[in-house]
Amino acid sequence: EEFRYIRERAETKTYKLARKVESIARQFLLTRSIAWCLSREHYLNPLAPIPYVEGKPEIHAVGLYEGEEQISIRQNERVAHTFVVGTTRVGKTRLAEILVTQDIHNNEVVIVFDPKGDADLLKRMYIEAKKAGRLDQFKVFHLGYPDISARYNPVGSFMRVTEPASRVAGQLPSEGQSATFREFVWRYINVISKAATVLGKRISYELLLSYGSNIDPLVDEYLHYLFKQPKFAKELRSQGIHNVKKRIEEILDDDNIRPDKAQASRDKQTWAATKLYAQLNIIDTVADSLIKTFEYEKTFYDKLVASLFPFLEKVTTGPTSELLSPDYENIKDPRPIFDWDEIITTGGIVYIGLDALSDADVAQAVGNSMFADLTSTAGSIYKFGVGSGIPEEIIKKLKKRKICIHADEFNELVGKEFIPMANKAGGANFQLTVYTQTLSDIVARFGDHARAGQVIGNLGTMIMMRVKEPATAELLTKRLPQVEVNHMTFDTGANDDVTPESDVDFRSSTRLRKTTQRVPLLEINDLDDLPKGQAFVKMGGTLNKVRIPMLNDDHTLPKDLKFLTDRMRETYQSAAANDEWYKTTDFTVDYQWEDAV
Repeated sequence: EEFRYIRERAETKTYKLARKVESIARQFLLTRSIAWCLSREHYLNPLAPIPYVEGKPEIHAVGLYEGEEQISIRQNERVAHTFVVGTTRVGKTRLAEILVTQDIHNNEVVIVFDPKGDADLLKRMYIEAKKAGRLDQFKVFHLGYPDISARYNPVGSFMRVTEPASRVAGQLPSEGQSATFREFVWRYINVISKAATVLGKRISYELLLSYGSNIDPLVDEYLHYLFKQPKFAKELRSQGIHNVKKRIEEILDDDNIRPDKAQASRDKQTWAATKLYAQLNIIDTVADSLIKTFEYEKTFYDKLVASLFPFLEKVTTGPTSELLSPDYENIKDPRPIFDWDEIITTGGIVYIGLDALSDADVAQAVGNSMFADLTSTAGSIYKFGVGSGIPEEIIKKLKKRKICIHADEFNELVGKEFIPMANKAGGANFQLTVYTQTLSDIVARFGDHARAGQVIGNLGTMIMMRVKEPATAELLTKRLPQVEVNHMTFDTGANDDVTPESDVDFRSSTRLRKTTQRVPLLEINDLDDLPKGQAFVKMGGTLNKVRIPMLNDDHTLPKDLKFLTDRMRETYQSAAANDEWYKTTDFTVDYQWEDAV
């Protein structure tokens, strides 16, 4: 009845006249106030425009007969992870605001990945963190605005020294012949990481690029470090070598010992140090790996690991380098440096803007590195608990929190490491909510349907908004049972009696036939016709049709965040991509052909 009234109202001559007057009044400066009055939703304006929410009225009306009620997802359902899917501009990010708001007020760890850069989502997180009294836990990381962003080292923290190599090599192609070169890259980075860790150097992308392009200084520094160690120093003395520097000069001056062709382009001091190490009777596995790499001809080995350098250049160029390879010793830099252990231990709230519209390659590389780091952190928590390495009396005071990760357009951010996170990180109290547009996006990112199926199979609750791709819609419709629909058929008939001697002229019959037919609960077209801001939610064995509430309250932002959100709106958003569609009125402006020319 409500929708019938709305349709009838839209067909009245008075309503159509009001819309025409509004359209004309907008064209002139003196009459724009009239247009504004006609477009306002107010009880004094009976001619206010009907909100344009699209979709079919029969889908709008689901549940109105029974009466609408609050629909909520239990927290124990969200632990099984949540999958939100919907085409562009139908309200996925506004739904994310609702879920993120609840996680903030539940005092959980909240990590939000935003590839595009949604100013309202960032603003919402700040507002709710302030309301919850958690503003000191709030951090912003944004690749597009490095001057006011927090800093983060994607390869600086790890449980095993092999992890930096896996995170870097995971960014490289691994199909066909590329798989062999990827293995060379993994070994190369692993050798550098082992040596740098022993030397007490913090691994970063800048360090990997520096030593990756020229490993000679690292070999020389590591060997001199070894020569100073007690067992090596003792061995040197037993061979009558008391001055390492002098012995290296003697090797360089010895005409009987010359570099071979492969090492002719290498640093001479480093080459002499490797020869001195070879004279000792002590084995060091890190030194052996370094020297084995050093012994390759430089130009030949550079070709084997050539795929490494484009990636490292992406993440060490310009201001991005300061964010991803922070200078820990620069106390004058006010930008905070964080890692996931710190965020999880202190109950942090982190907004991560990856500026994917400006530089998709760098955004994907950073997002993938962050997810790989989070997967490693989940493994550490699973084995040792939160706060590993912190004194026991402090760990007892830590509040146990869920780690709520929200990943918008997650298919642009993640690699194969996402599968173990979705599959096993629940035991480490990780709770994932991922957002994407189509099934094809996931298949394209992971390379085949099997891996895409692994991802989707680990996401429990499904929230499906309007979708255009049939395969995506079938993710929901094929999970639903068929239902029985009753059909009532009214059948009447009459037959003339042709028997002359009969007193009966005709015979009539009336039948009411009831049949039952099994039909799908939802068709694909039903999901294509959903209005903005509405969705079907499949949680457990229950299907609900919901309308998503809107959060409209406003607060003053600090100067730096206001600058950031204003710039994000200018850079990433336009009138064509307006999320405040429910406030927008339709109007047209008629142009004369001469004016258009």
